[in-house]
Amino acid sequence: MARENKRIYEFGDFRIDTVNRRLMRDGETVPLKAKAVEALLVLIENQGDLVEKDELMATLWADSFVEESNLTQHIYTLRKAFGENEFIETVPRRGYRFIGDVRKVLDADDGDLIVVKEQTRVNVRYEEDDAEDVVPQLPPGPGGRRYWAAAIALGLLIAGVAIFFWLRMSQPAVFENAKLAKLTTSGNVIKAAVSPDGKYLAFVTNDRGSQGLWLRQIATGKDIAINQPAHTDYYGLTFTHDGSYLYFVSQEMNRVGILYRMPVLGGSPDKLVEDVDSPVTVAPDDKHLAFVRYASDEHGIVVTDADGTHERKAALSNKSSDFVLAPEHAVPPAWSPDGKTIACSVGIPSAEGNYETIWNFDAESGESRPLTGVRWEALGRMEWLQDGSGLIATAAERGSGFAQQIWHIGYPTGTTRKVTNDLSDYRDLSLAQDGKTIIAVQAERKANIFVAPMNDLQHSQQITTTNYDGLNGLAWTHDDRLIYTHRTTGEQNIWTVAAVGGEARRLTTHGGYGIDPNVSADDHSIIFAASTKGQSHIWRADIDGRNAVELTHGDDDEHPSFLPDGRIVYKAYVPGKPGLYVIPPDGGESVRYLEDLTFEPVVSPDGRLLAFGYRATVADRNKFAVMPIDGGEIRVICDLPAYYGQFTWMPDGTALAYADRQNPAGNIWAQPIDGGPPRQVTFWQPAPIYSFAFSPDGKKLAAAIGSQTSDAISIGDQVN
Repeated sequence: MARENKRIYEFGDFRIDTVNRRLMRDGETVPLKAKAVEALLVLIENQGDLVEKDELMATLWADSFVEESNLTQHIYTLRKAFGENEFIETVPRRGYRFIGDVRKVLDADDGDLIVVKEQTRVNVRYEEDDAEDVVPQLPPGPGGRRYWAAAIALGLLIAGVAIFFWLRMSQPAVFENAKLAKLTTSGNVIKAAVSPDGKYLAFVTNDRGSQGLWLRQIATGKDIAINQPAHTDYYGLTFTHDGSYLYFVSQEMNRVGILYRMPVLGGSPDKLVEDVDSPVTVAPDDKHLAFVRYASDEHGIVVTDADGTHERKAALSNKSSDFVLAPEHAVPPAWSPDGKTIACSVGIPSAEGNYETIWNFDAESGESRPLTGVRWEALGRMEWLQDGSGLIATAAERGSGFAQQIWHIGYPTGTTRKVTNDLSDYRDLSLAQDGKTIIAVQAERKANIFVAPMNDLQHSQQITTTNYDGLNGLAWTHDDRLIYTHRTTGEQNIWTVAAVGGEARRLTTHGGYGIDPNVSADDHSIIFAASTKGQSHIWRADIDGRNAVELTHGDDDEHPSFLPDGRIVYKAYVPGKPGLYVIPPDGGESVRYLEDLTFEPVVSPDGRLLAFGYRATVADRNKFAVMPIDGGEIRVICDLPAYYGQFTWMPDGTALAYADRQNPAGNIWAQPIDGGPPRQVTFWQPAPIYSFAFSPDGKKLAAAIGSQTSDAISIGDQVN
């Protein structure tokens, strides 16, 4: 087999090769971390060109998410290694450029160097002559003066084009200098939209399950109630481009979404269309609407007149399609400023993991084409910039769970860049017509773990203090330790801490997003679900976190629980065959356990019963149900509470415990499996309980208790 030639770059006293990834200076190795060397190679291979920070980070950490400070530290390390040599130029707020003279060679046969190319920066210097002006003499050449006149003209043209692009590139990127400011401070705003002229803010509040619709005059801060708080779900809000009307979709419990339109300056909402599954997007002439509608066998973009009449299907996906149109519920399409295109999220199945991206659909023909090749875990609302140069969207990176940041997507290039980069979750947005202001909803969940004795639940002890503990599950070991999720920027791993407090220790380092930990009866193993490439799979590891093994490879595997014989039961989405599946503890073939619409399996303390969420048909309400572990008749108990959160078994096995987020928020209730009325177990202050678990002996309760705030913010583009 022929050996590939080794590329070597030389600059100053340094040389670096692409095979050994080693930086040398005068024959001596310069000690550097691998990522620093990789960063240097990327910069050298783009010598003289600006490498954006986001591009550099995406190259260095393609399968994970890290803070920008990691990149900054590696650049600092390189500069320190170079000493007084200034090889790397920083372009503030954008990225880095390698400015050293680079000599590229090939090592064809150990010791034989072949010069391939020499890269240099050309510095042009103009000097003023203090004497009289000198008319340059044109040297002789082909064509005489005409030849050289043409050459000079061509040179000036090239210089002009270069200056044009330099000026264009030197302009700040859209929302590069974004500044955030809060518009609301109640902590319960879940949807928001700004009128095109920036004078009005429409927003939805959520108070213990009751949602209210409001309109604020931004200049005065005066709020007007549009609808009284009710047990409904507002998908989103959309102003017309002339600011005259506000559209909103409201879905009452277990009913279809209904589209309404109301005048901004007063008047009652008019009911327009039933069976609407997303907010609407309005055509630039305000004469047409588009929204998403789901049917049993297809997803579609529906276009209507402004009053909801004359429906037509603009785009469709069905079971035979190689994509899923609008895979996330209540996420609207976005109509382009020229009226020709409707952008929409699509789900793409992939051997490397399902993902979501953005496609453009012709507003008339429905013909589709990708807008960008970027793969996200999930996409939220998106809006076009008024000049048509791109979109602003909320999106979650793959492997990061579903916390979304705000992104800029260029058009037609499809290039992407983050506008925000923090621990918050952005779930809604709109744009003012000036193109310089984003209105978004910024949400943040925090929790710490508390432990209380069952005979004195009012007196609990706080065990953790990092604010991101147990948000997605916790469990007990028999030696009084807690296994729980802990979130940091970009990933969520499984950690452990003693139930009396003390130093916490990380168990998993897979770099994905772990949830739903569960402990085996012998305390030898833990299982959990983790998303690393857009798909959630079941993992098993030793109790100390070692020997982690990926057990399943489906599209959406979650909520694992140990059966008495050591096998693992979990919920899986298999096209045409959803339900509960069972797999051996060491992996192998999965076997379908229940064929019905079932989810969140939990084994009873005595190992005899399995509880789960259940629906007899797609149209039915979710219910609590139990059945014998060895199989048998499914016994339905009652409807699930509207805002039940997580559920598990009470220690005595006679009832199912759930965290009720509605009445009142932040307490645990018990639903007897004989169908009797629920009873309240804890009487804590109203605060979200994200997860909880009873100790194996039934004497203690651990709960992740915290807060959830959600407010409307403005993000202004601070153009210098």
